[in-house]
Amino acid sequence: MTIISIRALILARIAHHTPELLRTIAPDKKPFLCSKSFVRKFVYEKLKWVVRSSTRAAQKTPDNAEEQIFELFLRLVSWFRDTVTRHPSLLVNFDQTQVVMADTTANTFDVEGSRQISVLGKEEKRAFTAVVGVSASGDVLPTQFIFKGATERSIPSPNARGRGEASSLGFVYSWNHLNYWSNLSTMEQYFANIIVPYFTNQKLLLGYPDNQECVVLLDCWSVHRSLAFRSLIRRRWPWIRLQYIPGGTT
Repeated sequence: MTIISIRALILARIAHHTPELLRTIAPDKKPFLCSKSFVRKFVYEKLKWVVRSSTRAAQKTPDNAEEQIFELFLRLVSWFRDTVTRHPSLLVNFDQTQVVMADTTANTFDVEGSRQISVLGKEEKRAFTAVVGVSASGDVLPTQFIFKGATERSIPSPNARGRGEASSLGFVYSWNHLNYWSNLSTMEQYFANIIVPYFTNQKLLLGYPDNQECVVLLDCWSVHRSLAFRSLIRRRWPWIRLQYIPGGTT
């Protein structure tokens, strides 16, 4: 349970049983909004619930993080200096982000003083991955969405609200039969359907040759660093150069 989910439950109960409360104007002439501060006060004073959480070690920032970041900066600057393009649209940075559809966080509210904290559905996360990219010139690339599943039925229906508009904008829908994270196959789809078409279009607009070098900046996730992925890029798009953000500095 989180403040957001508790607030949603309170509002749902009120809307079902006493919806007039949501239309009532208080003496201060303000409607009841069931604010987050109200929810926090309610769960603590009425239920004696406090936030509890499981813990784990966070990734450590390297002692020489600033030096590593500066070295990356110098590599990028040198590339811009030494290429004939020097155009920021030929550098793209992307990353994966988790989008949670059903909150299964390790944090929950429970009676103050409780020692055994159970979280229902903690291992049953309902989520998908969005792969988002942007060029150094500020262009936002279309997004790739990755869902867990084995067939096209795992992704939103072609008739789903907004699906047609998203597809027309170049958004890509993929699936992974093991989980909803990126893998080698979905990464190849992302490059083939989003990054490479963007670079190709920019080179056409700028009058550069098809083999003009471009740079993709990415983090040190295992799939990004794998020999299979690097070999794939080298084989299919030898004009793409990969640059990595130092581990623990993102």
